[in-house]
Amino acid sequence: MVRCASLPSVVVHARKSGQSSSPPRAAARVSALSRLPRSLDGLAQVVPMLAATIGPGCEVILHDFSRLPNSIVAIGGDLTGRSVGGPITAFALERIRQGAENDVINYQSRLDDGRVLRSSTIFVRDDDGNATACLCINLDVGDWLRMRDVIDSFVSPTPGGEPVASATSDAGPEIFALTVEDVTVEAVRQAIASVGVPVELMQKRHKKEVVRRLEERGLFLIRDAVSFVANELATSRYTIYNYLNEIKDPETGTPAERRRATTRALPGMDRTPPATT
Repeated sequence: MVRCASLPSVVVHARKSGQSSSPPRAAARVSALSRLPRSLDGLAQVVPMLAATIGPGCEVILHDFSRLPNSIVAIGGDLTGRSVGGPITAFALERIRQGAENDVINYQSRLDDGRVLRSSTIFVRDDDGNATACLCINLDVGDWLRMRDVIDSFVSPTPGGEPVASATSDAGPEIFALTVEDVTVEAVRQAIASVGVPVELMQKRHKKEVVRRLEERGLFLIRDAVSFVANELATSRYTIYNYLNEIKDPETGTPAERRRATTRALPGMDRTPPATT
């Protein structure tokens, strides 16, 4: 966990100590940012230096939750092909939906070309403990995997001896999408596939199950997701909202209540459903 208030002083100290500035290419990607919160601006300057320090095959990304879903505000390295202004992943979105209570360290993810990554997601919190951003580190461990017999302890176990966690949910692995539309399409595709019934043959219980899985993954934090899901399930927005209201949690109430509680912790996001028509 990172506290926002301490970040600017760290950056100032590094400059006074005469440390070299970030590489021109990485610095240019950060300079494209505008109107970042002061605390995140300090962290954004650290991003390219951290990526350069770790070396080739590393990517460091800073997400600002006030800009969700296009939340990338700084990036060092180009491992996943994303850029400033790009979207958050469905995996990270699901962590936010669940309250972003714990950092996720040393989990395994995979690129479309098959390369295996070792990743960590660290949440940045304000003085009230609310998650406002996250710092993500992705490291290509392909070379290490090819040397698995020699340095297996580096790529598979954590310091405590447990296997590295995998960035997957019930629906499938984390996907590094380049657009918000890709995030939505892939999440809906996985949810429909997991139910195991073609949309044209689905009854209410099947469609409701698709909505439940998407709600648990945080998809409805994305603007216009309800309309997209309604179209894919051949039903109306009104029906999707009814499904959401019928899906209740015995401990925390309805999904709508849980979403409102989450958005209060994430500044800049107003996800209260509009009036049905």
